[in-house]
Amino acid sequence: MKSNFKCYVEKILQQTECRNEEKEDIREELLIHLELSKEELLREGMNEKEAELEAIERFGSEVEIGHQLQQSIFPYRKELMLTLSVTSFVFSISVYLLSLSVEGEAHVGWLVLSMFVHSLILLISLNQVAQFNRRRWMNSILVTHIITYLYGYTIVSSIDHPAFLPFAILSWMNILLALFLVYRTTIYELDLQSEMVKEAKWLHLINLVLGVIVTSVILFNLWIGMWLFGGYHPFMLLLTIPFILWILLYFLQMRLLKKHKRSAFVIAIISILMNAFILIYIYFPF
Repeated sequence: MKSNFKCYVEKILQQTECRNEEKEDIREELLIHLELSKEELLREGMNEKEAELEAIERFGSEVEIGHQLQQSIFPYRKELMLTLSVTSFVFSISVYLLSLSVEGEAHVGWLVLSMFVHSLILLISLNQVAQFNRRRWMNSILVTHIITYLYGYTIVSSIDHPAFLPFAILSWMNILLALFLVYRTTIYELDLQSEMVKEAKWLHLINLVLGVIVTSVILFNLWIGMWLFGGYHPFMLLLTIPFILWILLYFLQMRLLKKHKRSAFVIAIISILMNAFILIYIYFPF
């Protein structure tokens, strides 16, 4: 059975996401600090159980301490996630109302999904659910956010209204911010051996640049498609193929990095060439 100190420290670490080596260092430092506080309380006349509980109480809330640790590991994450959440709420509600008033179309399904995703991002920024601090959860939510924003951009593109430009700019800014957060989350929370961190950063950088390019071209072509077809058309789903391909190959590279470093970089080169070919052949045919 774990001691009170170990259970308390584990609850703190549940609020954070970082490399295993960093977690071990934090765990050791916290336990040492608690033991020193306990020894001081024992000298004051408390029994062992009372001293443990008092040391924990003096140390503070595990949620708040975990949040402070996460902020030190990933500076400004709270502010960036909060900004992303608030601006996304404004974008979704405004685009829904604009589409409803100008074209009479109610994109209820998209609104519900986007509001749900934005709420999850808000919970992350406020550190309300510890599990959302896990890298996979956070990146999954951010990627879903990007996809919903891509669809939101197609809605904006179909509306003939002066508000198109500011909303288009806002959608681009939010997509780029979400991509940046995916990059930062992955870089700051790598679970790789130290000698692989440099290679991992290069792969993330390559894929981040490729993702920005692919996303930009898709957004532009979705806008062209909305203009040509006069609205949404099933054919436009084909335009998202490079984005899906980029995500799948990105995931594959990170899975291969630990055991097959060269293969990971080969996949990165293949990803660049395949996306370049698709973008040129489909979007810019000769």
